[in-house]
Amino acid sequence: MVELPFRAKALVVGSVVRTSLIWMVPFLAIASSPWWFTTGIADGDLGDLRDGLGRWARLLLAAGLVPALLTAAVCLAFPAERYGAWVTARIRRAGGAPADRTINLTDELGIATGTYRYAVVLVQSPIPNVAAIPGPERTTVVVTTGAESTLGRDDLAALMATQIVVASDPWVRVASTAQLLASPRFFLLFSAGFANPVLIPLAFLAFMGHRRGDAVRDMVADFAAVRATRHPEPLARALYGLRPAAAHASKLRVGLPGFLVDQYWVLSRRLNVTTTVSTPGSTRNWDTADEIAAEMAMRADRVLRASRGEHEALFDLQSWKRAVKGLGTDATSPAGLPIALTPEEHAAAAQIDAALG
Repeated sequence: MVELPFRAKALVVGSVVRTSLIWMVPFLAIASSPWWFTTGIADGDLGDLRDGLGRWARLLLAAGLVPALLTAAVCLAFPAERYGAWVTARIRRAGGAPADRTINLTDELGIATGTYRYAVVLVQSPIPNVAAIPGPERTTVVVTTGAESTLGRDDLAALMATQIVVASDPWVRVASTAQLLASPRFFLLFSAGFANPVLIPLAFLAFMGHRRGDAVRDMVADFAAVRATRHPEPLARALYGLRPAAAHASKLRVGLPGFLVDQYWVLSRRLNVTTTVSTPGSTRNWDTADEIAAEMAMRADRVLRASRGEHEALFDLQSWKRAVKGLGTDATSPAGLPIALTPEEHAAAAQIDAALG
């Protein structure tokens, strides 16, 4: 097992806290809803005013603390192996088949990570992607034929190492569970406004800290993968090389919907939506594919800078925030990588689209 530094562990703890707060908001909205007053619960049913206010305060305290504590407990005690076994079974039923061609890569990674129980499943798809899913007996590495045919041996091994760390390291597992539990944040935060209109401004928190939990999970996974393989350049090259497939990742129809298994895949499978941000001076437009491509660019950027001796770059959240602000523009990463897809990458994306038919 690769030992993570204190900073990585602190980022994971922060992700758990933020996820807990997301789940706390709708319960707090229900408990403080003005609809209670219209039904008489806050007045007549609670007795005299002093007793009613005391019970009201206790209700709000419970609504604020209990969901947050339960969410934190789930993040720490999530049955990852059982959930992973269910996910793996769905992938096999959807067409995933055992493969031997990449077994030797997992054997090498087993020596590096100290864990040797792996199975490899090959998925027929031109979309390059790699996943590693924990199980009660072994970790299952899922590789698409697109990844196996387009990525070099070292690049594929680096991606597999990243996901194996996601499946095996306890800290990265906690970060992955926090990412899973935070996935319905738009529903949770916007539904709070219906229960208590006063909390409508909190709904806009769904757009703030854009996918921070995902970024934290990726950071700690990439750090552990770099430590395990001791060869960061192929990892940066592989991460950046997945960008042309960003627009098609959601079309990888295998197993469960993307938001339930994103924590296992290198390339996010979340559905494509368009975002528009208007300011007095300009308007920016981008879609989910642009976001995923930007994520891959920033992950590659962090690994590249770490390979040059800038080890703090692996935990650079500020650069990610700047990349989000650069969506819809011609911005570049600190290492000079384009955030938006280049013409060559658009051509590669067209080839994947043609292969999908």
